[in-house]
Amino acid sequence: MNATGELYGLGITALSVIIAALTSGLRLKPYLDAGVERTPLTFATYPALIAAAVAIVVVSLIRWWTGKKAVDVGPVTFTGNLPFIALGCFLYAIIAVAFFPYEAPPKPLPKGAVQTRIVPDVILVQQRIMTYNGSPLYESQLAHRSL
Repeated sequence: MNATGELYGLGITALSVIIAALTSGLRLKPYLDAGVERTPLTFATYPALIAAAVAIVVVSLIRWWTGKKAVDVGPVTFTGNLPFIALGCFLYAIIAVAFFPYEAPPKPLPKGAVQTRIVPDVILVQQRIMTYNGSPLYESQLAHRSL
């Protein structure tokens, strides 16, 4: 094995991790700006699971076919778990952007608005959103529902 090839493999893996992180960060920014606590599963979970499944199968087949643990792609050598990481991160970035388009986060409620949601068969929850020094505060009122 070539030390320069392994160094190239490490560099390509690092680049793929940075690309995946930038992809996630750029997609997450609107949700953070809107103050959303949870993102939809299509944001990162589904693309990551699909990318991981494809990367595991592809790298395992390449290793089985070549009979070597190190994966050589031209002058680049991926050793250990680097091929899984590099391929998985590149696939995540491609799958997330191509197959799971941007979904706008819900619009935040105006200051002083009352939000009501019903928790099944238990309680009625009302929240009034206020601000203190620019940060949101939530005033909740719980009322038991009668059956």
